[in-house]
Amino acid sequence: MYSQKNIVYVLKYDFENGQTIKPRYLIVIDNDDMTSLVLSLITSQDYIPDSLLQHGCINEPDRNIHCHVFLKETIIGENGFYFPLNSFIYISSSSVFNMDSQKLIQKYQDNVEVKDRLTDEEFSNLIYCIYKSKYISRGIKKRIEITLQKLLG
Repeated sequence: MYSQKNIVYVLKYDFENGQTIKPRYLIVIDNDDMTSLVLSLITSQDYIPDSLLQHGCINEPDRNIHCHVFLKETIIGENGFYFPLNSFIYISSSSVFNMDSQKLIQKYQDNVEVKDRLTDEEFSNLIYCIYKSKYISRGIKKRIEITLQKLLG
């Protein structure tokens, strides 16, 4: 369920900062032998100026914008999955994070559905976008670097 590239839908995602519990999509970025996962949290909240909106990585350091955009109805999954709305990963330590996989399984075991797997191209683009960000921790950046090296062969 928590394999790399999986697009996971959590029916009742519990934000640890006290936000309302609601459905959320996650993408599994890295899976370390089922001990910990790096996940990216997806939102439909659009904070991107229309002039910059495009599918893929948007990196505008002068505007403090670093995100990955999935434009609505653009197929991103191996089996044809797409988001019905423009969807965003605002790359930061709160949207790209590490979680103990056992804790995740216990917390959401009956509350999760795997929707699809990212295509290789989408996954590579997302990984590289996250890697370029100055807003993620060094620990996650190191894990992403290893994933990138594997992708590049």
